[in-house]
This record gives sequence, structure tokens and C-alpha cells, in this order.
Amino acid sequence: MRKINNNDKLMSVDQARKIMLENAKQIIETEKIELKKCEGRVLAEKITATFNVPEHHNSAVDGYAFCYKSVEKKIKKLKIIGISCPGKPFRGKLKENEAIKIYTGAYILDSKNNKIDTVCMEENCNIYGDFLELTKRPKRGGNIRLRGEDIKKNSIAFKKGKKIRSVDLAQLSSLGLKKIKVLKKLKVGIFSSGNELTKSTYNKKKFEIYDSNKPSLLNLFQKIGCDVYDLGIIQDDLNESKMKILKYIEKFDLILTSGGISKSKMDKIGKTLSEYGKFGFWRLAIKPGRPFAFGMIKGKPFIGLPGNPVAVIVTFFVLVIDFVKKLSGIKKNEIIERILPSNFSMKKKVGRREWLRGSIKIKKNKQVLEKFNTTGSGIISSISQSDGIIEIDEKKKNISKGTLLKFFRYEDMLN
Repeated sequence: MRKINNNDKLMSVDQARKIMLENAKQIIETEKIELKKCEGRVLAEKITATFNVPEHHNSAVDGYAFCYKSVEKKIKKLKIIGISCPGKPFRGKLKENEAIKIYTGAYILDSKNNKIDTVCMEENCNIYGDFLELTKRPKRGGNIRLRGEDIKKNSIAFKKGKKIRSVDLAQLSSLGLKKIKVLKKLKVGIFSSGNELTKSTYNKKKFEIYDSNKPSLLNLFQKIGCDVYDLGIIQDDLNESKMKILKYIEKFDLILTSGGISKSKMDKIGKTLSEYGKFGFWRLAIKPGRPFAFGMIKGKPFIGLPGNPVAVIVTFFVLVIDFVKKLSGIKKNEIIERILPSNFSMKKKVGRREWLRGSIKIKKNKQVLEKFNTTGSGIISSISQSDGIIEIDEKKKNISKGTLLKFFRYEDMLN
């Protein structure tokens, strides 16, 4: 961390990410929670299977089970001597010329007197009283799920640092787990900044504006698994900025503001960070979102987002999410990117990373990228009427139709 002055050059986004991630100290507090409440939480320890899943061989279909030697010896008919159901496996003796009726999921137990090794689907069988005739011979071992086929005893089912998804609950349940140890949620406090912001959603005064940044940020932080708190509005006053930020900084794992960090004389948040904390960076070579501050105050990370609504949301997606995931202890952090041809032309400034709002469209049976018709960082509809972010790197100057570009869907980046 360093002191920032007004003559500092704009920092590249890659360098900014590096600084943020190097200063992301993972949360260590843990808690045990019920399985039904663990979706979206991060595992604090690996989960090892204490038994095989499934615990025994079992039938994959409704049909008839027998020893394959009976088929090899060309026995025309097998005598049906029993039945095996889920929860009530067949426990009797079975000779080579015999079979049992079996249902999907029914266990096939290991036994010296029970050499069942194959199941034939019932539609490939003809039944004559107590006898079975095969119309189509299965392969040896056919239609049987093997013991430990899903997960073997003592194997690692889930690694530490995995974010639990809804689809993971079936696997966790199959291991007999009722509670799991997870990292506590990151505690995030959010300020808005600006004299122009109304404190009331019902009685907005003349020349005031509604706070469009706070509702989005509160929801977005919840989406990525944080406990998030609305800390209110900071006026464009240096003393108030210092008082409020210093009051809350030690109570949270991360403090974030929107607005108040530009070079304007009205913006006081950056001055507070400069006086009481350590700057990582202040201005970035990006569009939108050039005024983006990151630093530490009393050992706690502080992020100052721009004030313009589009810049707030875009920089949240491209810079804040990765930082928060590392703080939260998530080990795997792969964001799906799509490489698609543009269906537009434009020029941009070399040396600056740009993020356009756009969507995937179908043109002549092929997927292409369409950008929103305006690029201003105050055009909120560019977010609400798009599906994701089109990234254009620093080296590109001219974009023509057909140029391959990266595209990130909002939903993919939140997972």
C-alpha cells in the first residue's frame, strides 16, 4: 500500500486486481449449520465419506436377477424363487438355475449362497407361472449399480473452500450428514455518499435524487453470500466522512461506499482514506469506473466505488466479486466466459479496458454480441436491458463486425 497523489497515472485493471487479491485476508471464523440451510455457504473443512455410496450392489432397473452362469449354460428357463425390494433385500439361497424378481434400488447382498451378478430388464423377459425365459440376454453384470460406484468409503466427497450449491445437497444427504462446518458469512457495510441523495423514498425534495446504487449493492452482496448492512448516507463533508467510516470500519469485514472518490472538491471519501488508511490505488484505466479506490483502514479493506450507477454495477462485477470470494474462502473461482463475434463496429481509446453492456443475439442461425445502444455510465437501462458485459481489452482500437470478444453473463459471474 502507498500514498496516492493527484499526479499518479491510471493503473491497469490487471494490476488493480493483483493488489486487491494480495490484500484479501480470508475469514477464519466458522459455524455448524443444518444441511437444509447450507446452500450458498462455503465449506470450512473437507468432507470425507465414512461409508460407500451406495453401500451395497443394487439393481438399476425393475427386472429379474440371477447368476450369469445360468445363461452361459443355456438353461432355457429359470425358476423364480423370491423377491427383492428396496429396504427388504432377498436373503435366501439362489442356485444357478434360479432367479428372483427385483425392483429398482433393491440391494444385492454378498453371500456364499447368493451368486447374483446380473439383472435382466423385465421387458426382456417372458414369465410362465413361476418360470422366467429371457427374450434378450444381458451382459454379465448388466443393470447393477456397484457398491461405492458413486463415492467410495474414505474418499474426499467435497474439498474445503467449496461453495455449496442446491444441486450438492443430494450428495451431502447421501453421506448421512445433518450438519456441516462452514465459514461464517462475510459481514459487509455499505454507505452511499452525496448531498443530492434523498433520505426518504416518499418525500423527495426538489433537486434531490433517489439512491439507485444502494438497493442493487445490497442485493448483489446477498447474492454472493454476504451478510450486508445499509449504513446510510454520508454527506459531502470531511468530518462526517471521517466520523462515520471510522465508527464502523472495525465492526465489519469490508466497508464499501458509492460516490465521493473522484477528484472533485465535493468528494471527501478519498480524503478520509488518504488520511487514515493506506491506498492500494485510486484511479484505473477503465471505462466505466475510472474513480475506483481500494485500500486498508485499521487493517480492514475499504472499497470506494464510483457514483454513477452503471459504473457501480460494472465494477462490482469485474473487480469486487473476485475479491469478496477470496475473502469468503471460496477456493474455486472460475467465471465462464464466452468468445463470440461482435455484431457492431466502434472505436475505442488504446490503453484502456472497456466494458460494454450487451446481449447474445441470434443472427442467421449464429450467436453474435449486440451492445446496448449507448455507453454512458449514467444510463441505468443499459444494465436492466442487457444480459451481461462485453469486454474489450486495452490493445484494441477498432472493433468491426465479426471481431471476437469476451462476454460474461451477469448470472454466471454471481455464482
